[in-house]
Amino acid sequence: MKISRFKISIFFLLAMFVLAPLGAALAHGEPVITVQPSIVPVGGQITITGSDMEAGEIFTITLESATSTIPLGKATASGEGEEAGFVAVFTIPSDVTPGSYIVRATTEEGEIATADLTVTEASTMASAAPAIVQEPTGELHVLERPKPSGQIVAASLIALASLVLGVWLIRRPG
Repeated sequence: MKISRFKISIFFLLAMFVLAPLGAALAHGEPVITVQPSIVPVGGQITITGSDMEAGEIFTITLESATSTIPLGKATASGEGEEAGFVAVFTIPSDVTPGSYIVRATTEEGEIATADLTVTEASTMASAAPAIVQEPTGELHVLERPKPSGQIVAASLIALASLVLGVWLIRRPG
């Protein structure tokens, strides 16, 4: 009895759909951190909240960019079981260059939790007054996202090649 390639392909697709939730279930229990505020000026303070941790775990907190790693300090998880966590406040050093960073919390065992942070320049123009909120106008907001013509041509050629290959595989005998 000969099994067609089509039947084999369907079998593998079904296997992927059946096993996909299993991978998501195995990922549960990793430590998680959040950073508030997510945008902070140089010299400002951030509050890092950790959860889904084991009590007593010590996390080394760093601020990382593409070119540098800046140590912020350590935080120890407290609580019971895997419900432990921490809340720690850190000050962004004054010599940090404004830009996008990743806040990384790492244990000696290699567990890692990350969160995004944007550091801006210190502003002397900032005030404690609330921001002025404008009423919604109902106008559509249009984002222009032009793509380079080379990128459009390359994507079109890849799609066409995929279509031709797919038709050839389906119509091929055997």
